[in-house]
Amino acid sequence: MSVLFHDIIYGPVKSRRFGYSLGINLLPTNSKICTFNCIYCECGWNPDKTVNNFADKNEIFTYLEEVLTTIKETNSPLDVITFAGNGEPTLHPDFEEIVSIVLSLRNKLAENKLIVLLTNGTTLHQPKIQNAIKNIDIPVFKIDSAVEETRNLINKPFKNYNFEAYIENLKLLNQTKVIQTMFLKGHIGNIYIDNTTEKELNALIKIYKTINPSYVMLYSLDRKPPLSTLQKVEHSEMQSIARKIENNGIITKWV
Repeated sequence: MSVLFHDIIYGPVKSRRFGYSLGINLLPTNSKICTFNCIYCECGWNPDKTVNNFADKNEIFTYLEEVLTTIKETNSPLDVITFAGNGEPTLHPDFEEIVSIVLSLRNKLAENKLIVLLTNGTTLHQPKIQNAIKNIDIPVFKIDSAVEETRNLINKPFKNYNFEAYIENLKLLNQTKVIQTMFLKGHIGNIYIDNTTEKELNALIKIYKTINPSYVMLYSLDRKPPLSTLQKVEHSEMQSIARKIENNGIITKWV
């Protein structure tokens, strides 16, 4: 069962990754838009026909100001403001300007709260996206596998996706940068998928070392995925994975 965000501003919700998070959905409130079609995405599968009715930047400004004002007046818990929502946030044509607006509102009404971006990084080659990300406190980039066949099965990226160029752009990003990796197992039709194997972990560690992230965020399934044959990686195995990565000098956070 898919879970779409039907509001432009939602929350604060208790996030297992960042505490109390106020979400910003720049994408349609009744449909998903993404350059990946991940088999575990809580928003479900990409629709056959995409409707590009992105959130209006002026409405974002109005709603965010109202919500942040209420949070401040009521002293409600808030840790981060997160760009997430129904797909890939950086696809919004006004993303750079919106980040600037959100930054100014944060400074005015939610000083010291961090701005987070959850992204698959497919637009990172664009200068305007790079400029926007420079103003984001915690940009979180997705790498679920460093093995092409596995990556294609898990993420189902758009046909022109260039993983090698993505890694090069991440290497050049001289700021806080976080990598998130979803670990899972299961069948896709007759194909068994498992990105926890020795081969998979060694390939991931090699990529992590190349990128040199601030830390790597490790997680497994928390909600029922659109592909029902997938399995959550259990606690003990996640501990083992984290230990192996940390033994290679990479900081991990497991959620």
